[in-house]
Amino acid sequence: MIISTLPDLGGRAFEVRGFVFAHAILGSLGGGNTQQMVQQLIDQAARFGADGIVDVKTVVGGDNGHCVMTGTAVKLL
Repeated sequence: MIISTLPDLGGRAFEVRGFVFAHAILGSLGGGNTQQMVQQLIDQAARFGADGIVDVKTVVGGDNGHCVMTGTAVKLL
C-alpha cells in the first residue's frame, strides 16, 4: 500500500476509489494510537479495492488530544 501526503503521485495515474477516515483520542496513550489509525486507513482503502492512499492529512487538537487522519483511497493505473 502506497501512502503519500501529496495530493498526487508525480508521473503516476490513478483512479479515486473513496475517502478514508480514522479518529482516536491520544490522551495518556500518546502516539501509540497512530499506528492503529494508519492501519484503519489501510483496511478501509483495501475495502475500496485501492492500492494507495494519497493526500493524507492529520490533525491533533482538543483538550483530550483528539487525532483525526483522512486520505483519498486510489487505485494505481
